[in-house]
Amino acid sequence: MEIKAEAENLLKLFERVVPVISWGEFGGGGQIYTLPVVVEMMLLQRLSEHGTQQEAVHALLGGRLDRLLPNSKRVQGGRISANTGGYARACGRITPETVEQVCDQTLAALSGQIEAEAKWGRPVLLLDGSSVRLEHTADILKAFPAGRNQHGLGHWGIMKWVCLHDVRTGIAQRPAWGPMYGPEAVSEQNLAKKVLSRAPAGSVIIGDGGFGIFAFAQEVIGSGHQALFRLSKARALSLGGKSLPVQGEFLVCWKPSAQERKKYPELADAEIKGRLIVCSAKGFRDSLYLFTTLEQEADEIVALYGERWNLELDLRTLKGTLRLEHLHGKSQAAVEKELLIAVVAYGLVRAFMATAARRAGVDPRILSFTQAYGLINAMSPKLCSPDPVLRQQTYDRLLDYISKAKLPQRKKKRSYPREVWGRGKSFPSKHHFGPLPKTKSK
Repeated sequence: MEIKAEAENLLKLFERVVPVISWGEFGGGGQIYTLPVVVEMMLLQRLSEHGTQQEAVHALLGGRLDRLLPNSKRVQGGRISANTGGYARACGRITPETVEQVCDQTLAALSGQIEAEAKWGRPVLLLDGSSVRLEHTADILKAFPAGRNQHGLGHWGIMKWVCLHDVRTGIAQRPAWGPMYGPEAVSEQNLAKKVLSRAPAGSVIIGDGGFGIFAFAQEVIGSGHQALFRLSKARALSLGGKSLPVQGEFLVCWKPSAQERKKYPELADAEIKGRLIVCSAKGFRDSLYLFTTLEQEADEIVALYGERWNLELDLRTLKGTLRLEHLHGKSQAAVEKELLIAVVAYGLVRAFMATAARRAGVDPRILSFTQAYGLINAMSPKLCSPDPVLRQQTYDRLLDYISKAKLPQRKKKRSYPREVWGRGKSFPSKHHFGPLPKTKSK
């Protein structure tokens, strides 16, 4: 991994890559909430502790975005309103397509400054999917219906999304999403086909058993990438024979099953030549069945697949630290923009971590994202200072602190089991907060 232009302030990078798009339909040049201002306020809102619009407006009033503000009378006179109404309306006027363009340009700029981790001369990307809970509104439920179980229809809308992350830095590509339930529900494999087009040419794509099916493997190979997928035991037996050794590898020619040929007639004559690796790896309860088109030694390939766990940690961080567990937008456009801005914010923090790791000569994956996130929040006012000397000093100090924020390395097992205790509730799980019923007077 090579860091280019290391001394450059990464927060300034965001200002430079905001696309030049006409803001005419949102007001004239005297408006405060121009496109660069609003998009960076959305970013600061996602990076802030509570993620409220009021925090973003306070950052604007505190001078953190002075470099982006237009030269207007209200700005010169210090008459920017502290209310959130103007900012909220400006957020609503930005389209998801605009935020997609911002996301693509920002992540591309980060990738240009911090090269993706390459192994055996190829970029290595981790592939996985997750879900996110949405608000209960008519627009949301129409686009992302709620699920249903034995107790009936759920309350919250559910979005499914799939992402590609660099194996070492964690910097992501723009994700793909769709409804998890309802008549328009999409599978993770179909969403994964969309994100494949954003992967660098000739990448190694690593996926778990959910992606270890012939149709998707063929899509990966047809896109010019190399595949490394875990297979279910039943699929491995079908591919390698009725009995498989506990350890070993052998060449295979993977062809679609009768069911797959019926579902995908265009793949009837397709085949993929590769290797099936069977092993018992540390951290896996059962035998591991891997299919790959790579030619490296089996031990190296098994070790590389073990890196897939990093993406599980990335998704946990996005949901927990960056609050993607539940998106609070009240419309389809709002939640899509929230998701995209969160990916941009995540990429910027990961870029700081990669730069700090490069300076310290350590692996970025041993650094704590939560600590890096907190340090950037605490020091970002000085990073945005108009004084170039102060900015550079703060930048160097920040990278030094991040490089020392390492994850704990436990040599012993926990002395007590990890358990989750239930939390007490002050209110019942369901309650109607409407007006009280009228009572007859005596």
